[in-house]
Amino acid sequence: MFNLKYKDDLYKLILSVFVLSVISVFLIAVIVILFYSYPAIIRYGFSFLWVKAWNPPKEVFGALTFLIGTFTVTFLALLFAIPFSFGIGIFLQEYCPLFLRGIFTVIIEMMAGIPSVVFGVWGVLTIVPWLRQSVEPFFDRYFSGIPFLRVEENIGYGILAASIVVAFMILPIISSITKDSLASVPKIAKDGALAMGATRLDVIKDVSMPYALNGIYGGIILGFGRAVGETIAVVLLIGNQAVIPKSLFSVGYTISSLLANTFTFAVISPIYASAEVELALILLAVSLIINIVGRNILNKVIGGRFNRSRFGGG
Repeated sequence: MFNLKYKDDLYKLILSVFVLSVISVFLIAVIVILFYSYPAIIRYGFSFLWVKAWNPPKEVFGALTFLIGTFTVTFLALLFAIPFSFGIGIFLQEYCPLFLRGIFTVIIEMMAGIPSVVFGVWGVLTIVPWLRQSVEPFFDRYFSGIPFLRVEENIGYGILAASIVVAFMILPIISSITKDSLASVPKIAKDGALAMGATRLDVIKDVSMPYALNGIYGGIILGFGRAVGETIAVVLLIGNQAVIPKSLFSVGYTISSLLANTFTFAVISPIYASAEVELALILLAVSLIINIVGRNILNKVIGGRFNRSRFGGG
């Protein structure tokens, strides 16, 4: 008996060490980032967030250009991905035959594991030529009078190309969570609506979607968290120029793509390196907040409803 208890306590101790080691590494990383960004925080203060100049030789640094580029790509990617994700999730849960549902689900979830550089190369080989040869000439001809649709340079690279590829990268996350959220809807609620004469579309629109909406919101937030920090694919597609984008077809820069491109030689100047580390700190803070909010929504909504549905709750 003592021997079994000893083994159980030892096993618990080992697992606790594993958990604490991961948490410790994360905390150490945060402390290191805070330490190296401290000179820039002290020197530039909160104005760092709204200054758009980025001039390393003059040691003038501001995050505004890269924040705008980051959030523009992220929100456009969500705008493109959300309708397709909803359609995929609804189809898989409500319309797809059972013998195909598992296959399609596995294929879509496998997309989430594809390295971002593969998506980036695919974008360079397909999306960029398509935009340069077909989309941009069309918009330049018919929509040149609309500022945010004006084509400044017909090169294919830019905000729109990066956003389209990032949308494909976050689509598996949102569509999978949409499907799981719809699966958590109690069957008795849907059967009741059908018994009262509702069509299948009415059940999806008036019963399933309202019930699963908070879970779907959580999936969107997690997709946002993935998109906001995407790096390699964006580096290959966005054009990498430190300018505030004026249209969908403008080139730009995101925080992650700037760090990937310039951090290796930024270390030659302490304040330059510190400014880039502060950008990393901002990106870390945004990603943490988004992921915490999204996971809390999912835990409360999907988990709670799944447990209630097992017992026939409404």
